[in-house]
Amino acid sequence: MERESASPQLFMRRPHLEDIPPIPNLSEGYGLRSYAEGDEKDLAQVLRDSFQDRAWTVDKVYSDLIIPKDVEEIYVATFKEIVVATASARFLPGIYPGSGYLHWVGVHPDHRGKGLGRLVTLAVMHHFKGANCRDTVLETDDFRIPAIKLYLSVGYQPEYRHPSHQERWEKILASFSK
Repeated sequence: MERESASPQLFMRRPHLEDIPPIPNLSEGYGLRSYAEGDEKDLAQVLRDSFQDRAWTVDKVYSDLIIPKDVEEIYVATFKEIVVATASARFLPGIYPGSGYLHWVGVHPDHRGKGLGRLVTLAVMHHFKGANCRDTVLETDDFRIPAIKLYLSVGYQPEYRHPSHQERWEKILASFSK
């Protein structure tokens, strides 16, 4: 995905997997489950709309989520059996040993504001806890403010890995108090 700026990604980490909030109850018509064969078209649509990235096709879903062995589980929220949100549990032991990597969290625009991003994020976090990870990490972008608010609300904390991160995180966090 092409980012709005050339700045390096931002990083967040939840330093432990204790006290993960429970998975919330679902509104009528919604469900939570793992990916099933046949979800590819809906997954591509959710990710295309979530990231405004036309590159998300069925082929890209296969190449980036289904085929890679480092993506252990894809969670989906459904509405009337149609995938409307997703998040993946990924493991990158060469980069993040002992950590779970929260990957490609997205919610279809028609279903935002219903807690589905939180739902699939928590499903992945519980997956990591069940896999005995010590913590969980993610990468994000400055402009993904609703996602950053979600991540902060479930215990992720900013990490400062690049000289630009301090100022960028200060701006993001200051914007929440406005």
